[in-house]
Amino acid sequence: MIDLLVKNAKFLMTMNPERDILSGASIAVDQGKILEIGKAEEINAKYEAKRVINAENFFVTPGFINSHVHLESCYDKSMLDDVPVVPWCERYFSFTYGALTPENYYHAVMTTLIKGIKSGTTTFMDFGTIQTMEDSAAEAVKDIGVRAVLGRDLMDIHGSSESSYVSYDAFEDLCSRLQEDTDTCLERSEAFIQKWDGKADGRIKAWLDLQQVCNVSPRLCRGCRELADKYKIGLMTHAAVSLDMVEMTRKRFGLTDIVYLYEQGVLGPDFIAAHMGHVNGQEMRLMAETNSNVAHVPGSSLHGVYSATSHRGRIVEMHSMGVNIGIGNDEDSTGTCHDIVRDIWTVSVSHAEARDPWIFPHRGYFMLATNDPNPVAIEMATVDGAKAALWDKEIGSLEVGKQADMAMYDLTKAIWIPTTRENVINNFVFNGTGQTCDTVLCAGQVIMEDREIKTINEREILAQAQKFGEEIIPTAPWLKDPEIWELKWVKEEASSKSYDSLRDVTKHRKYDKYPNK
Repeated sequence: MIDLLVKNAKFLMTMNPERDILSGASIAVDQGKILEIGKAEEINAKYEAKRVINAENFFVTPGFINSHVHLESCYDKSMLDDVPVVPWCERYFSFTYGALTPENYYHAVMTTLIKGIKSGTTTFMDFGTIQTMEDSAAEAVKDIGVRAVLGRDLMDIHGSSESSYVSYDAFEDLCSRLQEDTDTCLERSEAFIQKWDGKADGRIKAWLDLQQVCNVSPRLCRGCRELADKYKIGLMTHAAVSLDMVEMTRKRFGLTDIVYLYEQGVLGPDFIAAHMGHVNGQEMRLMAETNSNVAHVPGSSLHGVYSATSHRGRIVEMHSMGVNIGIGNDEDSTGTCHDIVRDIWTVSVSHAEARDPWIFPHRGYFMLATNDPNPVAIEMATVDGAKAALWDKEIGSLEVGKQADMAMYDLTKAIWIPTTRENVINNFVFNGTGQTCDTVLCAGQVIMEDREIKTINEREILAQAQKFGEEIIPTAPWLKDPEIWELKWVKEEASSKSYDSLRDVTKHRKYDKYPNK
């Protein structure tokens, strides 16, 4: 007698070292782990189970890993679409964070997790678990039953000046909750690790998030490295997001993002950097030599014009150098719907479009061959994501001894028809959608079935999140006072005669409060 039998899967993508794709297979699960995988007739006859799931119309995959997400993303949805990354961060760190309370943060996290589960995601790497409210995020993860790496949000440089910033009013409106000094950052972070790392039956990892490289001091970086080594946890950050963000770090510390973090001892197999749209050759080499990880966030890059998917980006080159790369989808306010399948598609098509390949298919640009058994983007969302989360011994593939994290997609939906053994993988990447995900398991527990979340009251959670959103969204100050945002050097050029007409028609200009230089 075992706990669970997933029987008669029409197609099963294992992502094991051989990348086997099985037809007519069953999976025996006991105590949250995979006991055996094999031909349906053999497994079905061998085991009796307390619970049986008939997967004869399903495409079964490992549970996907979202390598970069902001779990609080909910109440700024579609509210930050008209600004580049620096003012996006200003709004985010003031309006978004400022509106959070322990209660509405819990519901925001729940809402994000629900969206991810419904596309087949079982593991979430949260780049910025909010200070002083960490318990809300951790409790939501525990209650709904998924896995999460919770990276506590850290910044110890809160001011700005003309001499140290490209945009000299950047990050001037930080929410007071974020303004922890270095000692407070480290003390509270250690308490967070002690309280939550390994909790929820091992489904929670407590990490540290150096939020923006330009806002973390050398002492904070080194202190976080000491905590990571002491507790065997990981470090994360947003790095090389855009040219102006990198310039902020360079003006403050004299180094570009990755070089600066390397000098502080941050890089290593337990470090992951999100975005990485503007890196140079030295930084790519440092990432490769230290076995560091990258979270590629294609949808966010396309939405915010970060360049990671463009010909200027270096994701392709880093992958060819052996840098381990996962896939993330950031948050609602960067144009994502938390559908990991959509992000797999984006990776598979955007880089080739930007690079104009001379050979087809160009696997180095993440293109697929017909009947491809092993698309690179699927590797990124499974085994590579698991490695980045320091969880590759337990998740990322369907193998005996690993945790029973899996997603099941309904092949009877019109978008899948027709699907055969020859086209199932390519159909999933190019024609599939996370919205055909029917059933999700994490550690052998059924989290979703028939597209209904089973571990919490989904309707009540979403209704409450809608209520909070209706209270918060209309208060965004830029709705009443629109702004035209420009980099510092653009603003200075605006004093020239050629820009007079532009200044006449833009009545609301953020930089009008500063004198021309």
